[in-house]
Amino acid sequence: MDLLIASFSIGLGAISSLAFRQIRKHRIVKLQPKKKTSKKDGYFDTNKTSSDVEMMKNELDSLEVERSIITSSVRKTHEFFREGKLSQLEFDRLAIKYAEDLRKCEEEIDQTRSIVDLYDLNSIKNNLVSIIEDKIKVIDTRLTELSKSNITIPSRQPKQLRPDISNQELVNNSISGGNLDKSLRVEAEKIQNLESEISQALEKLDSFESRKSESKSKLKTSSTEKDNDIDLESDSEQPTNNNVTNKKNPVRNFTS
Repeated sequence: MDLLIASFSIGLGAISSLAFRQIRKHRIVKLQPKKKTSKKDGYFDTNKTSSDVEMMKNELDSLEVERSIITSSVRKTHEFFREGKLSQLEFDRLAIKYAEDLRKCEEEIDQTRSIVDLYDLNSIKNNLVSIIEDKIKVIDTRLTELSKSNITIPSRQPKQLRPDISNQELVNNSISGGNLDKSLRVEAEKIQNLESEISQALEKLDSFESRKSESKSKLKTSSTEKDNDIDLESDSEQPTNNNVTNKKNPVRNFTS
């Protein structure tokens, strides 16, 4: 009984997969009734109508349903084999069959999705191109209206051939005023630098004069000290000389 149920479930999955495959083939034949021999395999005709694109989307939905049925059949096959309801030979045969069906289904899903994406991208591109073309048409229309309007460009030159003297004078005055301010700033900086140099020179001169006066005072003090020493030495030598003279002339000393 269990084997019968398992066989019925697996057979139902296979029949459903086969039915979806036949429906899909019928839709593909209906969607592409004629093919030119000059076109290569895998050629995507982007000039499809919205009904053709809708059929391709329905085909993609059918393929996804078929894939889910095959996946469910594979899962049930594994469950029945683990429960001992299928022999090893039947399990291997069903596993190979479902693996091949799943591979083909995946390939067809990828191809159909690529076609649908191509149509969608082509539609987006056409919409963008139409928007840009509409904007360009609006700009062209506006330019045409402006060119046809009564806008005249004066052919003769304006009355004031010479530049406005007052404006020119204002510009010159502003420029000269700016230059004057700049020159005044430069002169002020030069004066400040000169004042700093003069003050530095005066400081150096004052220091030199102070050092010179100090040296002079030191020389004076040293000379006075030397004079005092000489006077003291002369005073000390004078009595000795008197004694010598007295010793040399005793008669003179006696008579005196």
